[in-house]
Amino acid sequence: MRDNLTFKEIEHFLACPRKYYMDLSSTPLEGYEDLENECRELMNMKFAVEKPVMSTSVFGRRFISTPAAVVPHGDKWKLVIRKFAKRFKPKYALEASYHGYIFSNAGFMVSTVVVETPHFSKETDWRDNVPQLFSTLEAITLVESGDEPPAVPVPLCKTCTHVIRCTRDLVEQGSLSAIHGIGRKTILKLAESGIENLSDIVKCDHTPPSLSKEVFEILKIKATSLVENREYVFRELPELKHGVYLDIETHTTHGFDYLFGILDSDEYIPFFSSSLEEEEEVFDKVLTLLEKTEGPIYHYCGYEPSRFKELASLFKVDQNLYEKIRKRFVDVYAILKKHIALPLFTYSLKSVARYLDFEWRTSLNGMKSSRYFDEWLHTHDDSLLNLLLMYNEDDDRATKKIVEWLMHLS
Repeated sequence: MRDNLTFKEIEHFLACPRKYYMDLSSTPLEGYEDLENECRELMNMKFAVEKPVMSTSVFGRRFISTPAAVVPHGDKWKLVIRKFAKRFKPKYALEASYHGYIFSNAGFMVSTVVVETPHFSKETDWRDNVPQLFSTLEAITLVESGDEPPAVPVPLCKTCTHVIRCTRDLVEQGSLSAIHGIGRKTILKLAESGIENLSDIVKCDHTPPSLSKEVFEILKIKATSLVENREYVFRELPELKHGVYLDIETHTTHGFDYLFGILDSDEYIPFFSSSLEEEEEVFDKVLTLLEKTEGPIYHYCGYEPSRFKELASLFKVDQNLYEKIRKRFVDVYAILKKHIALPLFTYSLKSVARYLDFEWRTSLNGMKSSRYFDEWLHTHDDSLLNLLLMYNEDDDRATKKIVEWLMHLS
């Protein structure tokens, strides 16, 4: 059991209790006591505090609160939580209760909690969600002291390091949810025909009346791939040629792409922009480089070509140049989806590349990298920038790893 927790760990638990359990050895926050003592001293003098730290004991352990700010509010206190989302999310109300309860229980009564983003500011009564907060804290304690939670596919799986192990556990359970792309409606249709697990679908020698023959055959191949723990080519692969690899990092809050990473002949070439005003110049440099290269422009999923279309229109790029580049785009994910059955329940870049033994050098993902970039905008810390470049380069190299594997298969 962890000695102390922050709300970040609670978010991890809510996203996936199994991942939370499997990562129990990590330490959320060390050396917080000195920071808390400084915060208490300032608050006792009625000063507002940026990045305050406060803690309290619940269920025999310390829970640590780290909101963005605490401000005097009459004879009480107002807490500020800063986010980037365009809309208020339900979990923000739970986080408000978490911070409000900890500060109040520590002797600094909180009157209100404000959630601020670049798009809205919303005041919340932290007391409203205290019952849900305690239920969540109790659930965390029970999970930590019990057996490992079962594997359940969730959005977090796309970037999780445990995805291969969780896939194998789902296969051992015979769960149909291990099949990539299967939906609840399809699972219900299979159940109507007496197909309730992977073994049933592998052994089935007829097409259920509620499904087309083509759909069922692909489901059967995917189930076989999972059971046998090997890949299957169920449709002839297209001829893949050597080319370049493209990956874009975007900061949705600021509304621009801050990093275009290109891998050409094993050389990583980054194009970085620190502001919206620089994006047009950077995009022009990207187009100039791509125009000089030959072969396909490989990317993973559909963001890159759709973003190029938007930027080409926004910056009035020569139509002939844009069309020349557009025709070279090749979506690696689309190839996998249409031609390959993998023993994975998610075909995300990180999942497939890890299946091929590729390892990222950082623990970043899209959301975390966006936060790092935002922090870099305020600090210009070179170590943050280096991590972002490393993460982007690894995405390019992971895509290349998959393409070279597909070339070998074909």
